[in-house]
Amino acid sequence: MRLWKLMLLIAPFVLDRHVASAQGERVRVVVVQGAPTVAAQEFLDGFRRRLEQAGRTAEIRTVTNDGTLAITHIATALAPPSLVLALGSRAVEAVRDAHTDAPVIGALLAGENSAQDKDIARITLEFPLDVELEWLHRVLPGVRRIGILYSTDANAVRVAQARDVGKALGFEIVARRVTSPAEIPAALAALASGADVLWGIPDDIVLTTETAKAVLLASLRNRVPFVGLSAQWVRAGALYALERDYADLGAQSADIAIRILDGTSPRAIGVVRPRKVTYVLNARTAALVNVSLSADLLRGASEVVR
Repeated sequence: MRLWKLMLLIAPFVLDRHVASAQGERVRVVVVQGAPTVAAQEFLDGFRRRLEQAGRTAEIRTVTNDGTLAITHIATALAPPSLVLALGSRAVEAVRDAHTDAPVIGALLAGENSAQDKDIARITLEFPLDVELEWLHRVLPGVRRIGILYSTDANAVRVAQARDVGKALGFEIVARRVTSPAEIPAALAALASGADVLWGIPDDIVLTTETAKAVLLASLRNRVPFVGLSAQWVRAGALYALERDYADLGAQSADIAIRILDGTSPRAIGVVRPRKVTYVLNARTAALVNVSLSADLLRGASEVVR
């Protein structure tokens, strides 16, 4: 039999075997994380389900980042790992310092600037600015002046970007920079007198468990709503916050993992933001700051604090 005829005969079997092998591929994932959280577990459940839906069976082993993470911990967890999934900025830093050769995805990151010095795909918790400002307009349609308190150079950049994005939506950004928690009360008072809303952005000096009471009291005393960072802030007194669907973030990360396993460089993927938005409202705070929440907004919230 001629060679070309033989190839035609066996090609379908070779292709079918290749497809079956790809669909049934076992993906060995080492997860590096700190203390387990509900959000991290929801994320990992979504990650595993999406891989399995794509025909990739996931073998997942967890390594706890206790400050002594080394390449041996990663290598011995699964030898060799197909992928390392680092949950949180500290886990990303630990994986970077461990010098693993496996491709790395950093997920559940508070900012987009983490791990730029390594070939790491990054999934941030931050929504795009236009999404955040469009939601602010939806919840507070009469607002025009947005007050922001910040401390870092990275947030100075974010404030400048917010000014550009907000201008197209009719917003004016009123921002004040502080260098220490001691400056926060006076800065809040100045902002509250000249802004229609206080918009919280992640900041290790301005918005912490230690400063939360001062921020929320300034909001309520001046009847200027505060837009919080998470459901926890809303339960404490913020008017609303956009929240993440952590299971969907896990599925989103699994889609990225599949791209990487199929040959895409993590660096080429860059920064990925959440694709699904949920939100939490505080109806009690709304009444205290004279904000009327529409019935549609209340119905659509994942949680309403009353």
